[in-house]
Amino acid sequence: MAISKKLLCTLLFAALALSLLPAKSKKKEKAGIKSAPSQVSDAKERGDGSGTGSGGESEEESADAAWQYLEWEEDYPEYVLKYEVVVEEKKDDKSDWTEINRLFTEDNTTRVQMNPLLGPGLYRYKVITYDLIGIPEIESDWLEFNIYRAYIPQVRSVEAAVSHSSTIYLDEVNDGIFTVNGRNLFELQEGLTDTSFTSYSVINAKKNTLAPITPNILEFSDNNRKLKIQFDMNELDTGSYYFSATDASGLKSENSKDSLFTVKFRKAVDFDVAAGYACPVIIIGDRMKEYLNTMVLPLTATGKISLMPFKRRFGYLGLGINATYSRLLTKADGYDLDGNYIVGNALFIYQLPIRIKSKADETKLRHIATLELHGGAGLSMFNNTIFHFPHNINSEPLNSLSLDATAGVSFQVYFTNRLYAEVGADFVMPFMKDLPMGYVLPMACVGWQF
Repeated sequence: MAISKKLLCTLLFAALALSLLPAKSKKKEKAGIKSAPSQVSDAKERGDGSGTGSGGESEEESADAAWQYLEWEEDYPEYVLKYEVVVEEKKDDKSDWTEINRLFTEDNTTRVQMNPLLGPGLYRYKVITYDLIGIPEIESDWLEFNIYRAYIPQVRSVEAAVSHSSTIYLDEVNDGIFTVNGRNLFELQEGLTDTSFTSYSVINAKKNTLAPITPNILEFSDNNRKLKIQFDMNELDTGSYYFSATDASGLKSENSKDSLFTVKFRKAVDFDVAAGYACPVIIIGDRMKEYLNTMVLPLTATGKISLMPFKRRFGYLGLGINATYSRLLTKADGYDLDGNYIVGNALFIYQLPIRIKSKADETKLRHIATLELHGGAGLSMFNNTIFHFPHNINSEPLNSLSLDATAGVSFQVYFTNRLYAEVGADFVMPFMKDLPMGYVLPMACVGWQF
């Protein structure tokens, strides 16, 4: 009997020592509540308010076994006898926390079901760990969680206030105001105790990786079926967008053609044709200036065609070609020279249009000018260029072909929506081994935009 008492005391002291080892309680679920998928799906099908409280219908009773669980993690479960979970509720932002339930596990299981089930609201809980001899030893921090009412938002139309359609044009005056019609379009969250609210965003239909755009909500309707919103128009570029609504429980409106709106330019593609006068001025190449006996080629014409299919808010991107023709006529000491010099280049083009409000209609924008940057490469050639010496002696015709590179800037001024004048200058560098040359090409043209 003495041995048994000694053994019992040893076990008791061992249990006390083991109970002093740390046992950490951690929250596993982000929301603090594990909900049953079956009831969430049921709420979606109804499309109306549905909290996480208990229901009396037989279909929901089958889901109660997996409904509203609190779960946590335990580092040393072998040293835990049981857990106590204290649940408190906060009625509103001004009230204090009030204890509403205390739950106990039957063993060291790290989860407990709410009983009775909790309704929508703001809650917090803490977990108290009991050691092997039933003494509460460790308390976790308070962990807050919300239970929200579930409403499926629906977006049935998105219309711009200016055009009364789902399309807006960046080359027209836009105030960024849209009217959204649908269902379950609630106000934004105002406090932590809100159990039903909706958040709104706009998602690029093709570029899902872009960050959503958050509109400014101007007006809510009393029946939660209509919104008036406004965007910063600088945030909207060309493309198609879905207006998305997400309720407090995470249910989202469907991305469909009803929630789609489009931002674009009224003209999808610009096609420009221009022709005019140019005057090459040679600034690199002393030998060329010596042969030509001049650094200026005044008998020069130029032309350009450009296609601008990529229109964005930051400007237009496109391709083009230009060509210049110079007639060479030179009289020098001891010889005359005549011939042709021809250059053609393929271009990459960037255009920045400049618009102002139209005086005739303040809802419209008038395109008054365009700043253009371009660059590219191509071919340059001397054609049938001949030196004429005294006594009717002529050189062999020079016909050469070489690569060249060009870069330049121009400015277009529009007299009408189609007719414009263009002035600019390019720098052209032909790559000729025997006759290195580089020249500036000022130009003045008249153009038409198709």
